[in-house]
Amino acid sequence: MKRIPSLDGFRAISILLILFCHSRLSPGFPQNYVSIAKQGAVGATIFFVISGFLITNLLLVEETLNNSINIKAFYIRRIFRIIPVYVLYVTFILLWRNIEPIGLAHNNLLHIFTFTVNFDPNKSWFLGHLWSLSVEEQFYLFWPLMLMLFKKHLKIMLAILIIYSCIARTIAYKFPVYGLITLSPFFIFSDAIFIGALGGILFFEKPTICKHKIFSSGMMQLIAIGLFCFFVYCSGYGKLALIALPFGNTIISLSVLFLIFAYITPSDKVVFKLLNHKAIVHIGILSYSIYIWQQFFFTGEIKSIWRTFPFNFLVIYIVSLGSYHLWERPFLKIKKYFSDSNRLQPKVQI
Repeated sequence: MKRIPSLDGFRAISILLILFCHSRLSPGFPQNYVSIAKQGAVGATIFFVISGFLITNLLLVEETLNNSINIKAFYIRRIFRIIPVYVLYVTFILLWRNIEPIGLAHNNLLHIFTFTVNFDPNKSWFLGHLWSLSVEEQFYLFWPLMLMLFKKHLKIMLAILIIYSCIARTIAYKFPVYGLITLSPFFIFSDAIFIGALGGILFFEKPTICKHKIFSSGMMQLIAIGLFCFFVYCSGYGKLALIALPFGNTIISLSVLFLIFAYITPSDKVVFKLLNHKAIVHIGILSYSIYIWQQFFFTGEIKSIWRTFPFNFLVIYIVSLGSYHLWERPFLKIKKYFSDSNRLQPKVQI
């Protein structure tokens, strides 16, 4: 499968928004922008949409080529992509707690090692960001099986799951005590992944869908960006709660998917060129490494220049670059052996 244009660019946007969000906690960050920076948390939603899109498309391509999905190979590929730097960072934090208090309890470790951090109500800051990776891992547990069992009804199943996500989000807000019963720690975020998965199905079934005039329309692209920004604002500041609470994340995710469809077709548009600029693609490729390591460099009891804005951005980049090339890439090479063909995997790392 050929590299899908612009996806690395969207991943770069995702991780830069998350960095902006977390940087508000750093010494030296302009206090006038703290409220705006909080909205950068939407980067996780963008990441979820991209992930659902890529994973679904990858599995459908594999099924077409081989007449089946090799679930064992799928999980092995996921392990070699996700676990090496995950284990490296967790090990580093466990050692670092001998130098600096990090507020890590045994219960936190249980959630870390079982990928249920999103179900941990008392997350440690230094490992708390792994909640989003837990959501991803929980998605991986059942999605390949669903693709095989409900092949003819996938769109209906996704629609039901998206609707339930909206319901679970509302229940979690109104009646927090029922959070575990409704599995809201997963479902309040999952509509983004399911919408991405729906996009992956549509793109697989009809790749030319992205060439439809609705996606090339500048007006429609502006509307998508406008809806994205409006509901990020409403969700972040508690505005228009009747709509934003249940449907805000869904509308944001649909806007992201629309923009992905708008810019994965090569064109001479400035936005397409920016999304595929070498520097942006480079950040996109490093995005997972950056996400894993960035949490450590924003706040803590030890105050240093490497936790001071904007110098911590440079330190995060250097550490992530070293982590990717010296530690992760050897595992990524092993990962390739568990693909029947390089065509099965998009050239962007997922």
